[in-house]
Amino acid sequence: METLSVSRPVPRAGRVLAVAAALCAAPALVLGVLFVESLIGIPLILGSLAAAAPLLSQDCTDFRPACLVFGWGLLAVSVLGAPLGLIVLTPASVVLLTAASRARPEPRRLPLLLGALVATATLGSVAWAVGVTWIAPYFREPDAFVATLRKDSPLLGAGPHPELLLDGSGFGHGATRVSMPEADRVRLVVAFDPRTPDADLAVLRRLITDLPGVTDVRLCDPPAGNCR
Repeated sequence: METLSVSRPVPRAGRVLAVAAALCAAPALVLGVLFVESLIGIPLILGSLAAAAPLLSQDCTDFRPACLVFGWGLLAVSVLGAPLGLIVLTPASVVLLTAASRARPEPRRLPLLLGALVATATLGSVAWAVGVTWIAPYFREPDAFVATLRKDSPLLGAGPHPELLLDGSGFGHGATRVSMPEADRVRLVVAFDPRTPDADLAVLRRLITDLPGVTDVRLCDPPAGNCR
């Protein structure tokens, strides 16, 4: 008499951890796309896709082996490739291994806590980095004046001008940095201390406007870091 094997659905906690592992690998996918022509581009892309592979499993019979194979594989790759930057795949591999433990007949609580901790720390760090780098600057007050110069402005000549000292001391009145982007030589950026009084900022703006060849002066539009 044949014994029929009964498939067991993937526990909800295991499925959630697998989704968390895929999310932890998302930064690696982004880096891989950005650096696709470099040595680590393709490994990062393949590793991030491998982290999501167990989500295709329908029951514990396939889910647990998939989590173990891809989890241990990613862990080995991330450790061996750490000098190249593949260490970013480590959180996803650890979370996958904890997801595999939830598919056991008698799962333990410790792996679940470990997976939740690693996933929370990883995703929280990524969210913080994205917020600080790309979101927060849009809510900052402008901290620089941007002046447009005519192409025949004497400021574009080879000789130094006393107003264009890099530390802003040539202007004073709160100026902290003077720069002229190499890719755009008709733009002069004068950064100032955000705590500078309005009266000093008015004087600073007038000094910039009075420079030879300046056609207009405006406050830098946030994110202000783009003006540096």
